[in-house]
Amino acid sequence: MTTTIRTLNTSIILSMIFFTSMIKADEATLSLIKRLEKLQSIEANFIQYVVDKAGTEVQESRGLLKAKRPGLFYWHTEPPLEQVIVSDGKNVIVYDPDLEQATVQQVSEQLSNTPALLFSGDVKSLGDSYVVHHKQWDDTINQYILMPKSEESLFESLRLRFDNDVLVEMRLSDSLGQKSTIGFNDAKINTGLKDDAFEFIIPEGTDVIRELAQ
Repeated sequence: MTTTIRTLNTSIILSMIFFTSMIKADEATLSLIKRLEKLQSIEANFIQYVVDKAGTEVQESRGLLKAKRPGLFYWHTEPPLEQVIVSDGKNVIVYDPDLEQATVQQVSEQLSNTPALLFSGDVKSLGDSYVVHHKQWDDTINQYILMPKSEESLFESLRLRFDNDVLVEMRLSDSLGQKSTIGFNDAKINTGLKDDAFEFIIPEGTDVIRELAQ
């Protein structure tokens, strides 16, 4: 179960990384693009809950998110399922301390045609990958539901909730009925994160697997 959850979490995070080119976008999509484009950098703590099809909680985890456009991303999940996922815009590193293993994957053209990183990708391409629905609860709370157009997507729906222009929650549902809720707190927006905040050195002795671009 632990390995399955770890793999699913990796897939969820990586599935947020890349966008395709936009052909056209409706009003809801344009509204989300405008909101995301205001978010040039973010640093926030997160707490993630995962429940199975029956509604039983199978995991709770906490950690730190950092992201900066264009292409810089850092996600650190604390123990006991510790994991680091970091992108410098050229490569994505997935590091599992417990397994003493790191996977390095090039940000290739093929990866650019998968769902995009909401925090650091080019969100102008949003409309080609997702159908977007928008609901405004009041003057500050806005909710967007993204439905992937591709049948090969890693999730069936992605829900984003904003308080003003700050992303406070993400909810993902997959084809197996598993749901993941990620809440963000203590968010710092557009504070001028330095690029070196996304540098990551793979610890000595780690088994490194390099996946070549297709």
